[in-house]
Amino acid sequence: MNHWDEKFKTDEYVYGVEPNEWLRSVLNEQTDKDIALLAEGEGRNAVYLAKLGNKVTTYDFSKEGIEKTKRLAESEDVDVDTHLQDITVKNALPRENYDISASIFGHVPESGKYEMFANLIECVKPGGLIIFEFYSVKQLEYKTGGPKDITMLYEVDEIKNYLEDFSVEVINLEEVVTERNEGTAHNGQASVIQGQLKKL
Repeated sequence: MNHWDEKFKTDEYVYGVEPNEWLRSVLNEQTDKDIALLAEGEGRNAVYLAKLGNKVTTYDFSKEGIEKTKRLAESEDVDVDTHLQDITVKNALPRENYDISASIFGHVPESGKYEMFANLIECVKPGGLIIFEFYSVKQLEYKTGGPKDITMLYEVDEIKNYLEDFSVEVINLEEVVTERNEGTAHNGQASVIQGQLKKL
């Protein structure tokens, strides 16, 4: 059983059942879109987007998280297509298949960061939208959620370096201090990096 299976093996939704506020603010008017969510965890964002009328596919490394996604979707009477998948391996997702992709707090080991971004970007069709929110390295000072391993956190310049290899327009990429109250795992003031890209 991996770390995420252990974390999610509880009836409680560790990150709550409401969508992430950054995702909601960017995608609240999207409907009839084909959306991929990477490292979706327990399904809160997937169910929100499905309720808006989108076709949602999730990719996650945790069997427990996938089971909770299915239960949440069933309770809200929506369909979510779930896949057990390591998003840090090359070509983990089909290329140019989705209108939108998103990764919300999809923190991965440092060795997998580049391939995670490659999958996040390459799975989207030209003209499609890519969004993400991750904790920054400064989050260690706030202690309100996220990895304790600094190599799993991000800096804006680090993300810019990853993006250099891909044909994207950066609509938004900034580090902000905000409030995150998501279940029991994310609570209080936090330092996050928010990104919004357009695939060229």
